[in-house]
Amino acid sequence: MTAIIIIVAVLLIAALVVLYTRRRKRDREVIEQRMREAENHRQEATAHQQRAAEVGSEAARRREQADQLETEAERLQRESDQRRAEAEDLDDRSERALTHAERHEGAAEEKAEEADHASRRFRVR
Repeated sequence: MTAIIIIVAVLLIAALVVLYTRRRKRDREVIEQRMREAENHRQEATAHQQRAAEVGSEAARRREQADQLETEAERLQRESDQRRAEAEDLDDRSERALTHAERHEGAAEEKAEEADHASRRFRVR
């Protein structure tokens, strides 16, 4: 009977050792899997950080382009306003010149009539 108790005790200890070994192996596998997952997440985080840096750089470049375009648009607007003012000034000058031309044309007609009238007096005599 002592032999049976010893055999049962040895078998029980062997079963406990096998269970403990399996448990340790499973725990190691879980730890290794978690480590791989952690590494994958780190790699993905690095990739996303790089992408964020690239996109941020592109955004900064686009903002700079927008600022340049806005500056150019403001310059063109100022130039347009200046040209409009010049055009209005030229229109005013044109109108004044036409008014002067009409006045001089009227004066020229009066002088031509006076000359014609004076030349008739000389012809009549």
